[in-house]
Amino acid sequence: MARKLRKYVVPSILGTVGISLLTVSGLYLNETKPVNSNYKFTVSKQEEKVIPVINDVSEIKPLKPYLEDTVGKQKDYYSRSDDEQTQQNSLIYYENTYMPNTGILYSSEEQFDVIASIDGTVKKIGEDNILGKYVELEHENGYKTVYYSLSETAVTEGKIVTKGDVIGISGTNKIEGSLKNNILFETYHEGYLMDPEEFYSVDFSSNR
Repeated sequence: MARKLRKYVVPSILGTVGISLLTVSGLYLNETKPVNSNYKFTVSKQEEKVIPVINDVSEIKPLKPYLEDTVGKQKDYYSRSDDEQTQQNSLIYYENTYMPNTGILYSSEEQFDVIASIDGTVKKIGEDNILGKYVELEHENGYKTVYYSLSETAVTEGKIVTKGDVIGISGTNKIEGSLKNNILFETYHEGYLMDPEEFYSVDFSSNR
């Protein structure tokens, strides 16, 4: 014979069940409720920093026509805008005549490799009666470089060279006969002479 529950027992059981249900519901809501907007914003900012947009192109500038530390500047490029002292060091004396230097004359106590200042094509190889053997390179956007006073050449006409490739070996010329290892470096743009120091600042990356 089943026993009847006392009147105060039923409400107690219902109350206990109700509290349990509320507790479970609260836990469920805590587990599933959406993350507050501030937290989502913080994550978004962190993601932007972790995955940056890379849209950078490194500059590509010419090298000087040598790599050895023993090579130095002997004569500057002559410019009318230079001060008097610089102009005097840019004059070449040959057969009782002073002439403006058309490039930069580099020299060294030791023989050194002459390299391509920037990517290009060997346009011409020749020999000048005063300046000696030379290599002429043609570059993009109307630029041209000429490497005079070589004792030997290491390229052929039509050859494509890369920046830093050896194109010859330092030699002599009749202008500075006392120097056994030198090179006269000329640079042009659209057929006009330019200061090699300015040429070294030209950025060729926009042509790639």
